Amino acid sequence: MYHNRAFPGSKIALSCIVSVLIITGAVSAAGTTYQLDNGMEVILKETHASPMVASMVFVRSGSKYESRYENGITHFLEHLLFDGTINKSREEIDGSIRDLGGYINAFTRKEMTAYFTLMPRQYSEYGMVTMADMLFNSTFPEEELPKERGVVIEEIKRGIDSPGWASEKFFTEKALAGTDYSRPVLGYEPFIANIPREAIIDYWKRYYRPDNMVLLVIGDFDTDDMKKTVARVFGSIKSEKTGPVHEPSEPGDNLFGTHVFDTVADVSSTYINFSFTAPHHKDSLYLAFDLLTQYYGMPGASPLVRTLTEGASPLASEASVYLETREEFSRLNVSIITEDPANVDTIVSLVPALLKQAGSHNADPETIAGIITSTKCDEIYNSEKLHYLGFMISGKLMTEGWDAVVNYGSELSKVTWGQAKQAATQWLSEPNYVATVVRPLTDSTQTGWTPQEMTVEEVTAHFASAEIPEYDLTRGYKLAYPKPDSVDLELNDPAEYYREILPNGLTVIVKSSPDSRVFGVSLLGKNRNANEPVGKAGITDFVNHCLEKGTVNRTASELTKDLARIGANLTLYDNPWIPYDDHYTTRRFSFIKFETIDEYAEKGFDLFAELLLQPAFDSTEVENVRSAMIGALGRSSGSARSVARALFYKTIFGDSPYGQPVGGTPATIGSISRDDLIAHHKKFYSPGNMILAVGTNLPTDTVMAWVHNRFGTLPVSSVTQPEISKPRVPEEKIVEHHEMDSKQISLYIGNPLPGATSKDVPVLKVAASILNSRLYLNLREKQGLAYSVGAGTMFDREFGLLYCVMGTSNENFGKARDGILLEIDKLRLDGPAYGEINTARNSIWGSFGRARLSRVNQAYWLAVNEYLGRPVGYDNQFLRTLSEVNIDAIRRVTAKYFNTDAYVMASAGKKQ
Repeated sequence: MYHNRAFPGSKIALSCIVSVLIITGAVSAAGTTYQLDNGMEVILKETHASPMVASMVFVRSGSKYESRYENGITHFLEHLLFDGTINKSREEIDGSIRDLGGYINAFTRKEMTAYFTLMPRQYSEYGMVTMADMLFNSTFPEEELPKERGVVIEEIKRGIDSPGWASEKFFTEKALAGTDYSRPVLGYEPFIANIPREAIIDYWKRYYRPDNMVLLVIGDFDTDDMKKTVARVFGSIKSEKTGPVHEPSEPGDNLFGTHVFDTVADVSSTYINFSFTAPHHKDSLYLAFDLLTQYYGMPGASPLVRTLTEGASPLASEASVYLETREEFSRLNVSIITEDPANVDTIVSLVPALLKQAGSHNADPETIAGIITSTKCDEIYNSEKLHYLGFMISGKLMTEGWDAVVNYGSELSKVTWGQAKQAATQWLSEPNYVATVVRPLTDSTQTGWTPQEMTVEEVTAHFASAEIPEYDLTRGYKLAYPKPDSVDLELNDPAEYYREILPNGLTVIVKSSPDSRVFGVSLLGKNRNANEPVGKAGITDFVNHCLEKGTVNRTASELTKDLARIGANLTLYDNPWIPYDDHYTTRRFSFIKFETIDEYAEKGFDLFAELLLQPAFDSTEVENVRSAMIGALGRSSGSARSVARALFYKTIFGDSPYGQPVGGTPATIGSISRDDLIAHHKKFYSPGNMILAVGTNLPTDTVMAWVHNRFGTLPVSSVTQPEISKPRVPEEKIVEHHEMDSKQISLYIGNPLPGATSKDVPVLKVAASILNSRLYLNLREKQGLAYSVGAGTMFDREFGLLYCVMGTSNENFGKARDGILLEIDKLRLDGPAYGEINTARNSIWGSFGRARLSRVNQAYWLAVNEYLGRPVGYDNQFLRTLSEVNIDAIRRVTAKYFNTDAYVMASAGKKQ
């Protein structure tokens, strides 16, 4: 049910019945666990608030199981299993899943490889059969190997170009020396380029057995029925041991004593990492040490993090503490970034000294209670996201088992701080640790550190003399693929929607439904770049970073503790520690996402309102934020992808606000004063420039009473909506390049499109989806030119953009560029096949569901649609219009907007 309430000057109130795709809900009981006769472990976990089912197969096969001459084979194998089976081709595997609105993917880690599908519930068996076919019936076509080698090598090069690569690899090599965890998951180029097909198949046969796998199914199903499905799909597959498997080695001498390794590399900041010996996960003090680690990693509470990052002259711009738990050992890791290499000696001596004091440190009981509450709330948040839950628990599941996953929150709640101090005394009073330091190069004559790779000669010589068994892959297991009907877009939503514009101009949307305990809030600040003063690019990002640094009533430390006490998640900006985690950063608007659970909803909303409306902008905190932001900008300047994207926007928008970088530059961030921040905050986060969306199981009247109480008294907004400059419409090819030393070149190619309310938007979305699939199939899957390639659209109110993105080796740049333009031309001139349209429609429907899995993301998309001038219920309307998209419509929009004679192209990297 939707209600719209408007004050004079707004549209007349209306109400109508709508239904929207809902993908939410908390996972309830512990689930059902059992074992098939072939040894496969099965975990079934029902949750009925979402019409989706995630199926994940975890294989005990990761880089830790590899020998020296197998390093990288597990990850390579993960790619190859998508290249065809005795039943389906590569195109059919991916296309059939997307055609049903599903998603299929995989990932490799040191201790396991995981394959998963996320499917509408009625097609869950189809997704499961597809995985089984790949896992046990793959054919490894010889003609696919060169392409797949190229894709993985591109992935390796992309990793090398990431800002923290040298630090991460140096740390892993030294801290985990003598263990099987020191090897990189991706391996090295000489091995990937030369490993023979027979060796890959032999490794597959040795490890890919049902008794070496765990199946996790979570979502909307009946357990008894799902047991029958699992038996049909996996029950007849045999576990046949074909050869020896690698036995992981015991930890080496580096786990004892103290070792410090110092080097230089091509980095812009100085990275310092510590690895301290910690209790094994079966140790009686393990959970106590886990609690200790969480406390010492908590900003605003941790004496370690605060000492390093706070104060007038902080030693570091970033610091984190986390527990690395492996089957054979555990390590307490501390990661630090400083912008001043002169601080290294102080930090290297200070960190162990501070941890030695942990055994006598008395933590605030409320802070410890907050850690326990946050852990329990995180379980609820993660359970909304189905397949994402599998990502989060995979390490613990494969290392400690399902019982440890299920009981973690309750067992951690039994731990006392006294036990944590006992664990600290035992393990940290005389700590064993490895520390690594990676400093920037000081002059061009220095040679930066690089890992020791096998040579091509070593690899070829080894396999020339190796005895590798041969297997007949023409006979596989018989699997019955179900024949699903066409996709039925389920649009059944009992939620109530309410929209109101307060007298002061604040737009509020509330979605109330009983399907989740999560209380999710998303707030958008409109016209982000357009509202920033000239010469102050990045000021909105600066403001958002400061919002978590204290309010007029609470210090940063007090705010952090109070948020933890209600298990709140607060997202104010994209995480710089996670590469490519910039999905929500946009020039259109700023975002703030906040979530807690229903029992803390009112207290949480109070905290949210306080940090948004009453930030302190403490002078010391402002300067520390500035230093951290400038350091992060310096690191991102070494990313070809980031540089190319910024150059694309600069080229197509010129000197207008959209042409400025979202995060600013070191110069603009350095120029922003505290008074600038206060003034911009007052203007940008004024009622008329904000959209507030809430997702809850509470009554709408209750939530609106809170909104009126916290926001209704704000003065009427005086901000005027700025005019947004549209992108230039190129009349010829406009090409810009930024030369930089990198393994890959990143390129963006694009054209302007109409705005978000255009009737062409659904057609353009389908056309872009078809183009995306063709780029992936032809440039990655057939030619192996890239690990990452795709096409998409972005829409603002008055305009949009079509963009194609690719990262490729320097020597492949011309071929990649021409390949993108060729695929655009083929779609524009030849049009799509009907099957492509159907697959694209269903794929878009599936992506809508995945993007709205969590309550807080549903609120986010409600706010985005409001910003774009779309009505509440737009998602439902959009999905309906997909069925009306046809070949003629796609021919029309591609002829009009997909232009290969006049476009903008921006690239960054080292040209050959």
